[in-house]
Amino acid sequence: MLTIIERVLLLQNIDLFSHVTAEQVSFFAALAEENVVGPGQVLYRENDAPDGLYVVVSGSVAMRRGQEEIDRIGANGSFGVWALFDDEPRIATATTLEESRILFISRDDFYDVLTDHVDIIQGLFKHLVLRIRGLATAVGT
Repeated sequence: MLTIIERVLLLQNIDLFSHVTAEQVSFFAALAEENVVGPGQVLYRENDAPDGLYVVVSGSVAMRRGQEEIDRIGANGSFGVWALFDDEPRIATATTLEESRILFISRDDFYDVLTDHVDIIQGLFKHLVLRIRGLATAVGT
């Protein structure tokens, strides 16, 4: 099991939390569930309701749309970020490729933290705005 400090360090490497202080990230780290998942386990399926954010501590996860693999997430990678903000169904299936340790932050826990610590929202918005600007710039070139 990771300590809270190790969880904070891991979560700080996720783009979403890049403009959030370590103290603020610690609230999410304290609520994150850590699980060991065997190979070939489906974490969620395409068209499932969004449930939260996943972070790969060790191991790897394949993202598939239909039968096509569209991405692989390894150690220190994350997926499901948009599920924290969007109610639309999942667009891919996430399946472990090997035994993997996964941190999970549920949507409900995420919003509970934001309700109690609204100052975190400024850092999250800053990241989202920078991301949208980057996409707009890329499309404009």
